[in-house]
Amino acid sequence: MGTSSGSNINHQHSSKMLPPRQQPRPGSLQTSLSLVSSEHRLSPDAQEPRSNSDNVHESPTESASSQETWPTADAVTAKKMENGKIENDCPEQSVIRRVSSADKITLRDIARERVDVISEKMHRLPDEFLDELKNQLKAILEGNGGSQNREEFLILQKLVQSRSDLTAKTLIRAHRAQLEILVAINTGIQAFLHPNISLSQTSLIEVFVYKRCRNIACQNQLPADDCTCELCANRNGFCNLCMCVICNKFDFEVNTCRWIGCDLCSHWTHTDCAIRDGQICMGSSVKSGSGPTEMLFRCRACNRTSELFGWVKDVFQHCAPAWDREALMRELDFVSRIFRGSDDPRGKKLFWKCEDLLEKMRGGQAESTACRSILIFFQGTM
Repeated sequence: MGTSSGSNINHQHSSKMLPPRQQPRPGSLQTSLSLVSSEHRLSPDAQEPRSNSDNVHESPTESASSQETWPTADAVTAKKMENGKIENDCPEQSVIRRVSSADKITLRDIARERVDVISEKMHRLPDEFLDELKNQLKAILEGNGGSQNREEFLILQKLVQSRSDLTAKTLIRAHRAQLEILVAINTGIQAFLHPNISLSQTSLIEVFVYKRCRNIACQNQLPADDCTCELCANRNGFCNLCMCVICNKFDFEVNTCRWIGCDLCSHWTHTDCAIRDGQICMGSSVKSGSGPTEMLFRCRACNRTSELFGWVKDVFQHCAPAWDREALMRELDFVSRIFRGSDDPRGKKLFWKCEDLLEKMRGGQAESTACRSILIFFQGTM
């Protein structure tokens, strides 16, 4: 951020970096997978870690930048299709029917019964039956069943989160599928049920007890960087490397004005969350501390301010040439909203420029022409 924030693009472990979401760990989820936010269907509280000390609210814009996004592709179904099978021909259907009623377990059983009891039962059940259990939970998290699915999820989550026996010590004895289901219920994230996700038993337990980031593309130990700030110390499951300090959510958006990073404490905030909560406003110049005002971002984590014009300039200069038409229009809209209430000359001109380019692009102007125009505008500013 600021005129020196070009170093944000280098992804280094410093106060001038973009979120590490840009560098998914080897073997982690890639954004080419189908992404969807279960938040659109479930209660906002459903995604939040239990015992979270902060009340988190949805952004009124329903922007993707305030949503946790996860792949929902049914790899089990995909595998069946690759093998040229159809549902009615799957041999596992007969296997599932042969499971005795005494051995069968339900999602509610997993949510409320002792870990060792369920684990023992699951070890006797065929893999196909366990896969079906996970598919049932995935369907609930997807929310296609409407209010009934939402109510069932809330019941399951309440059962899990009201238990005091689910600790790192007891979860060691859990069956793998049992642990995946418990983590998915606790976080509201169906990716933990995905057959292509291969987190270790230890990592899954750490996610459940809020010692590891629930963002599979991040997976840092918590608190990240051993941060001792109030947010990282008191907000269970919060990761300052990839989560918004206001809404507590993450996504896969990178190289964008959707995220604002604090120059001083390296915590991150969704732009729409900052606008909604009044964290973006006019104030005295960061450099001089007095005199003309400019548009500033105030970080909720450290309560210090950073200027926004130089940050936007750096993001566009480094990233805009790679944006497609949709991305460029989206970023221009973000900048327009950031500087809509600007009183300083540079901010006003930037707002007018973005509005002008958006109107021209809606009228058919090529994205290459619009991109060149905004970059020329920034070249003429200090």
